[in-house]
Amino acid sequence: MSSSQREILEYAPETEVGVTPTPFSRQTLPRTEVTLDAAATKEDSNTILGNRLASKGMITGVDYAGDINAEAKFGDYDQLIEAAAFNKFEVGVPAVGSDKLTFGGSIRQTFSILRGYEDNSNFHTFSGVHVNTFNLDIPEQGIVTFGFGLMGKKRVVTNGAAPAGTVVAASDNPKLSNVSVGQILLDGESQAGTACISAFSFAWENNMQVQRCLGLGLEIGAIIETLANGTGSFTQAWSAGSAVNYENQFTNKTISLVIPFTDTEGNEYELTLPEIEITGSLPSGGNSDLLQITFDYRVVEQAPTLVRTPFTP
Repeated sequence: MSSSQREILEYAPETEVGVTPTPFSRQTLPRTEVTLDAAATKEDSNTILGNRLASKGMITGVDYAGDINAEAKFGDYDQLIEAAAFNKFEVGVPAVGSDKLTFGGSIRQTFSILRGYEDNSNFHTFSGVHVNTFNLDIPEQGIVTFGFGLMGKKRVVTNGAAPAGTVVAASDNPKLSNVSVGQILLDGESQAGTACISAFSFAWENNMQVQRCLGLGLEIGAIIETLANGTGSFTQAWSAGSAVNYENQFTNKTISLVIPFTDTEGNEYELTLPEIEITGSLPSGGNSDLLQITFDYRVVEQAPTLVRTPFTP
């Protein structure tokens, strides 16, 4: 018997891809859902046994993958966001007290992640874990969420005691919600009160592929990133301003977006999309509906950035 309250999720950065640090000192990772798992690939046998029964198949590989979804908080997920961006926050950029992360870099950061069940004394350590995708969702009304799509190289299971190492608790920073969002800038101008944006999403994908190698058994040889894609959507009140955006898709004119959000303690993130292409359909509604238009977008030419600014009393 097992309770979800006794399930743990902890992680540690690796200095060598696929090698779990010793001791395994790690950080608690708050989440709403985790699906990181190992899934075996099995090939059926075509051997005829002569008794009409199937011959036993063979394991031909294992994939180590899954998602972590969480309610967004300042700071707790920065290392995972860095790994998705393939970059590090630049300290003191663009100003003292702020740090800037540029997506689409070349710095590889991997993790060892412990998924365990304390009341069953059963612990699974996934190593060589890459962050393939990062998702940010700001609803019209509700809590902001982060999502991370993971791909790992191998897994070790331990029964009895958790791996040795100190464990750091999660921060007590407040969660972020739609109320945390500040003045959204479209091409440098605020949309509040004129063509207000009511919902926003951002998805970054590294399109990683698994390289399998003979001689490694069930371990993955390498995980290789390919073309990076930045996509998402935003919902905007139908107005003269959003009508201009609607027309932009027919001239292939790109726009920029800046989305700031600040928690109740004054810690701030600011996501900038310097150049995006948009597509959308004319809105329609019932006799008592407010008209809105949803634009899908794709990042082009210039890399998105995320600036973090911790509150300084």
